[in-house]
Amino acid sequence: MSLLAIFAFYASIASCFLNFASAAPKREFHINYSVVTGYFLQDEASTNASTFNFINTNFGLINRTYATDTRLDPKGIKTQWQRFENQVFRLNRESGRTIQYKLLFMGRHGEGYHNAAESYYGTPGWNCYYSLLDGNETVTWADARLTSKGITQALAVNAFWASEIKNQKITTPQSYYTSPLTRCLTTANLTFSGLQLPSRHPFIPTVKEFFREGISGHTCDRRGSRSYIQNAFPSYRIEPGFVETDQLWQAYHSEPQVDQDIRSRAVLDDVFSTDSETYISITSHSGEIASLLRVLGHRPFSLSTGAVIPVLVKAETSQNPTPTSATQPYNAICTCTSPPAIVHALDNYYLAITLLITIAYQLFFFSIAFSLKFDKLTDFAGGTNFVGLAIITLAFSGHHHARQIVCSLFIILWGARLSGFLLFRIIKTGKDDRFDDKRDKFWSFLGFWVFQMIWVWTVSLPVTILNSPNVTKFDQPAFGTGRDIAGVIFFAIGFILESISDVQKYQFRSNPKNKGKVCDIGFFTWTRHPNYFGEIIIQFLSPSAYGYVTDGAFSAQYAAILGPFFLTLLLMFVSGLTLQERPGAKKRYESGNHWESFSRYTKRTSILIPFPPQLYEPMPTILKRTLFLEFPIYVFDPAKHADQSKVRDREAEEGDGHVQQAEQGNHDGAASGE
Repeated sequence: MSLLAIFAFYASIASCFLNFASAAPKREFHINYSVVTGYFLQDEASTNASTFNFINTNFGLINRTYATDTRLDPKGIKTQWQRFENQVFRLNRESGRTIQYKLLFMGRHGEGYHNAAESYYGTPGWNCYYSLLDGNETVTWADARLTSKGITQALAVNAFWASEIKNQKITTPQSYYTSPLTRCLTTANLTFSGLQLPSRHPFIPTVKEFFREGISGHTCDRRGSRSYIQNAFPSYRIEPGFVETDQLWQAYHSEPQVDQDIRSRAVLDDVFSTDSETYISITSHSGEIASLLRVLGHRPFSLSTGAVIPVLVKAETSQNPTPTSATQPYNAICTCTSPPAIVHALDNYYLAITLLITIAYQLFFFSIAFSLKFDKLTDFAGGTNFVGLAIITLAFSGHHHARQIVCSLFIILWGARLSGFLLFRIIKTGKDDRFDDKRDKFWSFLGFWVFQMIWVWTVSLPVTILNSPNVTKFDQPAFGTGRDIAGVIFFAIGFILESISDVQKYQFRSNPKNKGKVCDIGFFTWTRHPNYFGEIIIQFLSPSAYGYVTDGAFSAQYAAILGPFFLTLLLMFVSGLTLQERPGAKKRYESGNHWESFSRYTKRTSILIPFPPQLYEPMPTILKRTLFLEFPIYVFDPAKHADQSKVRDREAEEGDGHVQQAEQGNHDGAASGE
């Protein structure tokens, strides 16, 4: 770009700011804004913006009493909004001439074609390539129009306003403002047209330049001409000084946040100093509403498309001149010469493709195992299936955030270690006793493999969804947040616990001197199943994109917790503890295989959660059965659960053996005496 072009660009920006300034009288005063909290849920730190629904919560208006209720509503028949209106009226009446209170209804436009395109292409690809285009072969997203979904969203807000007017007697906006971009102009029209509004406050919005979205090189942020707006929305007012063509937008450049906040303050100053109404509607954009909230001192609160946030604002005017804030030059945006590759495989959460891969992979190994009566690949097929799904979904995603890479590497490492260890163990032992009654029965054997399919696919869900386009499309903060660090630490703890305990137990059992003995070494001194506990915390506590995604992706991330829960239920109630604890104790008791040492071990050692045995042994039984998860289904009671006939047979055999030993000893003694 030539120096002349650069100069012309910044001159046009300065001209636009000067046009705005010249449209209103010059004032030597400063307005200090603050948010009056205690009235709306959106002001509360405990309210989660990602899941909040303003329609289901009466715009977020808190159900509470006000000091003015006694005189206004002694019979308690007024609605919350009627009582709130009276409260705001009192605030304004009792404030001085330099203080005013206004309620701003700030609404984000419905979904536009640019939003749909970003969802399809993903945020990285959108930002560096597609957003610089006017559209594709199907749609145009320059100064984007509303999609059918966006129209539905705006009409839903319209229906909500109609319900609030009828049932809550809400005070409707007395003044309306909108961004000059088409998606906002249309959203405002769909939202407020046809409502029963007071005749003195009809829906005639004012188009204001500075309520536009944060200005970037994206074509969706380039507004249409003044003539276009006048022709498309003839009933709208256009503020004085609004120029014919867009002088703020510039290709390949973006407005710094400080500049956006300066213009947001300027437009608020204009509204608060020239508009005497109390209830104001502003139809704008997610980035601009975020800027307005910063200027007002409101906590960050992101809005989904079509959402509305009310903010009660206290504005105090002082005669001191407004502090000057220097604007900064626009920034050059990062671009790419070609779009990043991304694979949309059947669905944008990769659920179908991973299920099909899992079914095919497991059936392949099942055919080998059943045909050759071969046990050595069963567990190997399960563990390596995890590895394959993580690699495939990560490769398909196209957007490799550090968070996705770390989580994928974690499950690859875990699956590779698990499958490798189990393969090594089965090679040493020769066969898997679990299949002695199934190996020759097609349907019984297949049933195990089907269950393994469900296990692999379900437990892989967190990483599958994390790598999916519907999650990776969101911008995420750099890896290293508190959640990330906690996830890495807990994965490391779980992985070490599971890996080392597997080795400790294998080495213990491989020693002929330990045949039949209780493994109470290493991690097994603190928990009877350290490998199970390690596996559970690996799956539950790994880094996630939770908190940085919204809408369906946010819900999908929550739904992915099905994987860790399924694994936990499997280990605790299906194939883990229920097959190890009571059945193992029963076998030892009936066979007399180190029963006394095993009984002492179970009394002093936690079943799952690692805990010092010195503290666990004297612990009350109620705490062991609840806090430490040693549920009654795991506990072996010889009187209830043992086969007493086997015990008597074993004791009889032991008695005969003792008699024979005694007789042999007497015989040897007699022979010696002779």
